[in-house]
Amino acid sequence: MQSIASDSDLQPPKRRLSIMRSIGSRLFLSVVAGSLVGLVGTAFLTYWELARQSEAELRASLQVKAENLNGDLNTFESATKLVADAIRTLYDAGERREPVYVNLLGRALATSPLGTGLGFGQPPDNRLILPSRKFAYPYAVRNPKTGKIESQGGESAQSNFQENYFTQPIAVGRPLWLEPVPYLEDTLKPPQVLVSTAYSMPFYSDKRQLLGVLSQDLELSFLSKKLSAQVMRDAGYFILVSAKGGLIAYPPDPQMIYPADAQKTHDLKQFPGMNNYVGLWQRIQDELKTGSSSGVTQWQDAKGKREYWAYQRIPNNNWVLMAVVPEAVVLGPVVRFTAIGALGSIIGVSIVLGLVVAMFVKRLNQRLQPIMDECNRLAETSAKSETLMSREDELGRLTISFYALLGQVTVNERRLRKEMLKSAQAFHALQQTQAQLIQTEKMSSLGQLVAGVAHEINNPINFIYGNLPHAVNYTKDLLTLVQMYNQKYADLDPEIRAYREDVDLDFLVGDLQKMLDSMSIGADRIREIVLSLRNFSRLDEADMKRVNIHDGIDSTLLILQNRLRASPGHAPIEVVKQYGNLPLVECYAGQLNQVFMNVLSNAIDALEKYNQGRSEDDATANPATITIQTDVASSQQPAASSQELAVSSQRSDVTQYSALGTQNSSLTSYVSPHSEAEASYIPQSSPSSIIIRIRDNGPGIAPEHHVRLFDPFFTTKPIGKGTGLGLSVSYQIIVEKHYGVLKCISTPGQGAEFWLEIPVRQPT
Repeated sequence: MQSIASDSDLQPPKRRLSIMRSIGSRLFLSVVAGSLVGLVGTAFLTYWELARQSEAELRASLQVKAENLNGDLNTFESATKLVADAIRTLYDAGERREPVYVNLLGRALATSPLGTGLGFGQPPDNRLILPSRKFAYPYAVRNPKTGKIESQGGESAQSNFQENYFTQPIAVGRPLWLEPVPYLEDTLKPPQVLVSTAYSMPFYSDKRQLLGVLSQDLELSFLSKKLSAQVMRDAGYFILVSAKGGLIAYPPDPQMIYPADAQKTHDLKQFPGMNNYVGLWQRIQDELKTGSSSGVTQWQDAKGKREYWAYQRIPNNNWVLMAVVPEAVVLGPVVRFTAIGALGSIIGVSIVLGLVVAMFVKRLNQRLQPIMDECNRLAETSAKSETLMSREDELGRLTISFYALLGQVTVNERRLRKEMLKSAQAFHALQQTQAQLIQTEKMSSLGQLVAGVAHEINNPINFIYGNLPHAVNYTKDLLTLVQMYNQKYADLDPEIRAYREDVDLDFLVGDLQKMLDSMSIGADRIREIVLSLRNFSRLDEADMKRVNIHDGIDSTLLILQNRLRASPGHAPIEVVKQYGNLPLVECYAGQLNQVFMNVLSNAIDALEKYNQGRSEDDATANPATITIQTDVASSQQPAASSQELAVSSQRSDVTQYSALGTQNSSLTSYVSPHSEAEASYIPQSSPSSIIIRIRDNGPGIAPEHHVRLFDPFFTTKPIGKGTGLGLSVSYQIIVEKHYGVLKCISTPGQGAEFWLEIPVRQPT
């Protein structure tokens, strides 16, 4: 006996409202999370932009200092050139007194605020300015301590004329900046060790005679003072390095540029040798070699301190001016600004979104409360759907009917899907069968016609060809007899002699032999044509056998010969054969000839249409060409991958695409579609196969036509010109019957190429 449920059993259980499960909390968290994504993105973009502006500020500071330094160097060069012009003017005026030139150098150096030394030397073997001095090198020097100018002349050391400041400007024939070196200045009292660079220039007379080399020294301590300024935000410093890496100016410690053995090594302190700057210097040099004259990079020194380095090439002498700033100086304000802005935005957005969501949830609850009350009332009377289904009233019957209808609809929907899939497969198979039947019937009729014509021509030509040897022999005998008569009786009878002269017996004998030879060659040619026609038809070779592929291609070209020749309104089409050494291939020869006919006919149609849109000059300069190339595929080369030939699991009429590793990376191969069941019969690799490539230089195939290229009844030709069956049947012959590969490679405007790959032996 069934027990009757009490009222307490029908009451729904009381549920506690969880904050995390409420709609308002979830909506608030979702909106805040979405807003945070946007805020994080905005903060990142703000950080990136501010960092870029900081880098631009660093680059601008370096550029100002570089332009200032470049201006000083330009002034230095101009002052040197003015002195050279003054010396040349004195020489042209005939001045040969040494004190005049010594005085000129002293006064010029006194007016040059940057120069520390100024002098010129004349070639010892060509003394034009001071002929009385063999080793003349008038020189003026500024005392670095007192600033007093000291000038002197007289004979100089012979070694001065072997130094770089004298030999290098003469070698290049133009002014140049020398690599800074430490040296002992013996003109000062007492002598001092200085580190300086020099701007040296050769100067010539009006007759292009070398007068001498003028050199002005620039002491490096001036550059250190010039660059002793902070880079940006009261931090950072500038460094000047020569093209070879020598440290020219280092304001934080100017004495570092003077090595302890500078006078002995004649070299500066090397910048790459400082800290761990070898990689940094190499990076900067690599960037400068690309043609860039400036840039900004980041680097971490040996102590782990991260720095920003800005660099710029000085065009006068290829020196590199660099500015280094700690990363905290460049990015510190950016990080603080971004963090404060992002945090303030998050707090503000959270407050606003909290208020909006609270108001929305409150309004939503007001709208949903009547519905929830009605649902609770219904739940109190009917707690579960099982209870409703067990009831015998209208609500129970309605629940039972609803679930029964839902189940029936689900079953019918599945059954309908299966029937639609079967219908689609049957329709696709029907299309393929219809296309194959039509094309097979057409090619069969053509083969019978070709075979009949070949047979009818073969009978009379065999008669002619068989009698030609006898006719040649008979003619030789008759000509021998005529020659004997001519030798014995020609001069006895005037009438015979006159007739012999009228017919020109000697020409007749020679020409008759040529006629017989021409007839023999013509008969051989007709026999070759008949043999080619029989090879093309191959009606007696329905079974698979081993054949020469080249014979089939040549037979097809013979059939299409009339379309390849030039005719009124039709430019000729050239055929280029690039045959490889192919083995005999086991195949259906007649069906392969059908494939060759379809592909070559399409190529000829495309080229004819292409020629109609071109001028005669263009067609002559770039003739239409069909190239046929055959070769043996590598034994490791896969005949076709299942991925290339398998059809999409969702649509059986979608052409699969795969990147083809050819010489032109922009080409894409388009492989014909077929079912997964067909793809399972295609071997993953072939031990030995041949490749036939037929390409033309026509307009190519439009991209929108690639996916339907091998579909039955698809054609771009006008009505009555094409059936759309050629490539579809060709696909079935190559892929399904010969387990090969057929694909098309085409780029618009660059022609099209059909790739046929066939195994040498068919799988058993």
